[in-house]
Amino acid sequence: MRLTCPHCQFSKEVPDARLPQEPTRASCPQCKESFPLPLRSTTPEPARQLDCPACGTTQIESSTCSSCGLIFAKYRPSQPSAQTAGVNDALARRPKAGFWLRLVALLIDGFLVFMMQVVFSLLLVMVGGGGFNLQGSMPILTQVFSTILSLFYWVFFTGYCGQTPGKMLLRIQVVRLDGETLGYGKAFYREVIGKFISGIIFLIGYLMAAFDDQKQALHDRMAKTYVIKL
Repeated sequence: MRLTCPHCQFSKEVPDARLPQEPTRASCPQCKESFPLPLRSTTPEPARQLDCPACGTTQIESSTCSSCGLIFAKYRPSQPSAQTAGVNDALARRPKAGFWLRLVALLIDGFLVFMMQVVFSLLLVMVGGGGFNLQGSMPILTQVFSTILSLFYWVFFTGYCGQTPGKMLLRIQVVRLDGETLGYGKAFYREVIGKFISGIIFLIGYLMAAFDDQKQALHDRMAKTYVIKL
């Protein structure tokens, strides 16, 4: 702290530790007049706080998180490996299938699924004795199995090789952002849950592929996939 004599304006820098804790007076070395010294500040410094990188809890700085028990010294945030990062960059640079190309593939697959459902419905009617009672259980049974057939078509082909027959004809493929195998679980999440959400918001989820810089629809973003050209 810089002390200044109120009589002659002589000033001098004094460490805070040398200031008294009780009221006292000092003599100016230049004019020899005395004046009261300011007291040493006894206000404790506020405790430092930090945010837990795992659960986000804000707490006083310590070695462990008071909420989740994370040991901060041992915490190492997961970083993608150089190989994974290289795969991501390579896929990001691959040419993507645009909205119209994907729409044509969707129409082809929709037509194939419709034909399969028609054939399957006729087989059910034949097995049921050739009658088709609109008031009976046959229409409900046909609808249930047609829905199952449609879901199986999309999930099986996408999970098996990332290509439905429509995508095979147009030489486009669904791939994961990290380059790993798509698999049936990820395919179910993309084709059933993701596309359901894309559809119920007035098809906006599908239209996103026309404006996204990586041609990703909403279900692509949810499942972390691209649709690339082969």
